[in-house]
Amino acid sequence: KLFSLRRTCFPGSLRMAGRKFACGVAAACVVGLGLRAGFVAPSSPSSLSSRGAAEAQLRGAPLSGLESLEQEATTAWSSAVRFFGGAVLGAVLIAGAAGPARADLEDTLIPVDGKGKTATLTKEQLVRAKRLFNNACAICHVGGGNRTNQNVGLGMEELQGGLPTRATVEGIVNFLNAPVTYDGLKDVSETHPSIKSADLFPKMRSMKQQDLVDISMYILYQNFTIPEKWGGGKQYY
Repeated sequence: KLFSLRRTCFPGSLRMAGRKFACGVAAACVVGLGLRAGFVAPSSPSSLSSRGAAEAQLRGAPLSGLESLEQEATTAWSSAVRFFGGAVLGAVLIAGAAGPARADLEDTLIPVDGKGKTATLTKEQLVRAKRLFNNACAICHVGGGNRTNQNVGLGMEELQGGLPTRATVEGIVNFLNAPVTYDGLKDVSETHPSIKSADLFPKMRSMKQQDLVDISMYILYQNFTIPEKWGGGKQYY
């Protein structure tokens, strides 16, 4: 019965995507260079010997067999070091770039109202908000889904479609205080946990307005950081 929506673009999300893309490009380049160094064959002994002989002639000194072997060993070792170094660094960068597209807390701007005001969560607030949500809401809305009505979950698209909109902290808080149907026409406080119906829902009796704000920010934060999962319900959890 709560709300949902499918991600809109915010500056923090764009910065995160830019960093992931740059990491991926850099990783591909490094791996490519490593592979090139490892698989491009070093100069053959005959070419090394010929080059060494030419240099020896210019110096007026003969090239010994030991010097030729040393040159070959040095070239092979250099190629191996470049290859393994490039491969390891590339693997590290790819692992970082391929991680889940989760934004930094300070980069995730959460809409507070419909006038453009935004806010961010601290790590402590996020931990507390998650605990509140799991305790009071997850029984019906695990993973942002909706156990009682699968057509209206907590994804961004559904949150935006509600009347009034529930795609802001203010909109969700208003709903948790006095819930109404998706079209905004009928009071549903008797069937949905809320401050208005705290006498019917014991978990709501100890809820403060700041608790409602934290829960609302958590719902929106999940939409902006894991939009591909949030709203999918138990299939991802």
